[in-house]
Amino acid sequence: MSHLISHHEIYDAALDDELFTLLPSMMAREIDIPSAVFIWLHPGDYREITAGTQAEANLDYNSFEGHDPWLAHGTPEKCGTGLFRLSDHVSAQEFERSEMYNDFIVKNGVDRYWCLAMMQSTRDGLVATAFHKGKRGGDFTDPEMRTLGAHVQDLGRLHKIRRELHRASIQQVTASDNSLLDDAPIFELDHEGRLVRMNGMAETLIAIHPLLVLNFQRVLRARGAAQPALRRAIGRATDAGKSAAGSLDLPQMRGADGRIIPRLRLNLLPRTDGGRRVLVIVTSEEETALRDLVDAPRDRIHLTPRERDVLHGMIRGRRRDQLAHDLDLAMPTIDMHSANLRRKLGARTIAEAVAIALRFGLL
Repeated sequence: MSHLISHHEIYDAALDDELFTLLPSMMAREIDIPSAVFIWLHPGDYREITAGTQAEANLDYNSFEGHDPWLAHGTPEKCGTGLFRLSDHVSAQEFERSEMYNDFIVKNGVDRYWCLAMMQSTRDGLVATAFHKGKRGGDFTDPEMRTLGAHVQDLGRLHKIRRELHRASIQQVTASDNSLLDDAPIFELDHEGRLVRMNGMAETLIAIHPLLVLNFQRVLRARGAAQPALRRAIGRATDAGKSAAGSLDLPQMRGADGRIIPRLRLNLLPRTDGGRRVLVIVTSEEETALRDLVDAPRDRIHLTPRERDVLHGMIRGRRRDQLAHDLDLAMPTIDMHSANLRRKLGARTIAEAVAIALRFGLL
């Protein structure tokens, strides 16, 4: 019987380029088929992102984009719907009339005819996983679909996290001495959320982030509504029976020392070495935001005289129309100053902006 891939093998591929490269062929061997491949789908660019079995095909895919009946089904609508047979959407006759079949498959003697696929989304685009059989192999059976379908959720989480690491230029997480590298805030927790180890960037982030706190038992907690979500994510990632990778998004906030902390994504990767643990790798939508956050001194908050006037009025409980009358300004101008105050103070509401201004002694 073929080796069935575990969810841990899939998650390990997030940090191991060699394993990631082998993963499609490992899945192909589960059901004894000749070909499988991961493909990133970007406008005008189909890129096979692993050696798979036929990595040279990417340039040909690009030439068929937009008018090939096979590639036409790589659409966002299929994300999250699981595996689908191409033959459910494209007849054999239609496929055999296509350019891909005649100008690529037949011409090059490529053993691809029956196709099984899944579509998944990441923050940077779509990724397709395609499984192929030759014409004599027959279409994919229900048992084959069930075997591969067991990996759909794990693969979706893998692609999301691996793409986050790629966009943050994180190639390695640990050094030769098993310490965590400083390319991003990285820390490791046990199944109770207790801190096992962390790097310097993580130490700084936890120290200044208003939502993250280590209690006296070194258990990481999140303040407010973020705590249940963090607890669930850690629980899923360290579940003894079926751990699952995940992520948790934190909004932009003003740090405890005045620095603006950008929107963050906490990527949770299950680890099996040393027991039930989860590796948390923090990334941001902005490429250099985390490095700038740690390296830069505290932001100085500069308010213009008009912004201070508006803030003073708000502290006194004045309404927008009253402020406009007091300061001889139009209400859209008052709204503009209010928006600037929220942005500079990292606040979501005016009440929060007032609280932050008082805390930092800006008045």
